[in-house]
Amino acid sequence: MALLQNRISYKAVEIEDVIDLYFYHPFGYILAMFFNKLRFSPNTVSMIGMVFGMFGGFMIYLDRFLYASFLIVFAGILDSSDGQLARISGKTSVYGRIIDGLVGYAVFASVYVFIFLRYYNEYGFFKYLILMFFSAVSNSIHSSIYDFYRTAYVSVVRNKFDDIFYEKKSSFYDKIYEFYTLIQKKVCSIHMGVLRKIYDNKTDDEKIKIYKSKMLSNIQFVNLLGDNWKINGIIFLFILDKVKWFYFYVIFILNFVFLVVVLKQRKIDKEIMEVL
Repeated sequence: MALLQNRISYKAVEIEDVIDLYFYHPFGYILAMFFNKLRFSPNTVSMIGMVFGMFGGFMIYLDRFLYASFLIVFAGILDSSDGQLARISGKTSVYGRIIDGLVGYAVFASVYVFIFLRYYNEYGFFKYLILMFFSAVSNSIHSSIYDFYRTAYVSVVRNKFDDIFYEKKSSFYDKIYEFYTLIQKKVCSIHMGVLRKIYDNKTDDEKIKIYKSKMLSNIQFVNLLGDNWKINGIIFLFILDKVKWFYFYVIFILNFVFLVVVLKQRKIDKEIMEVL
């Protein structure tokens, strides 16, 4: 089914998570082509996905886990579809990236809040609230890291660094995007040094080839920090009838993955810098 897609609908095929490659992207592509015929904007698709995802969160509160799973997964398909629609229709924009990011946060915020409202009596209001807070903060950090390293890789591969080194603009949306990326760049400051070196030598194909090879050795670990594996965790816990453990899944399992990603990436960054 993945063969149905035009390569333009991918950011870069080689960095895709296997679940994206064979599930979210193919179904998202079909919907993107459908929405393109209807002349829907990518932002409209994003908003539709947000409604489905947040309603899925509400289904958790109602103890309707099958419906919740379907709605959250469908929101994930629409999240893939809006980006593909933007690339297919040529309607990519800073505003669209902001909306796409905010929609993802809104969907998972609803999941976190409704899990809290459904189960806080079992743990105690303040204890479970603290767990929710730390898992939500972790979620935000994971998403930022995930987005940054994938964006960095695509920028180098396409030899187009507008999303990394961009001219500061005065519009409201550009300011929001600038603030969002500033946090990413501070957290990933070592890699920013790597990207600066690559940017200064962007005609050196051999160095770019080395960068790609090194980055691909970590990219699938980076993918574990994306939304797919949060959705997988929710569904797995639904099956076990232990969705109330979702905060522990994020705090302990995904944060362990995050630590592995960061340490591995620092080693890779030092190796690339030595070559550059």
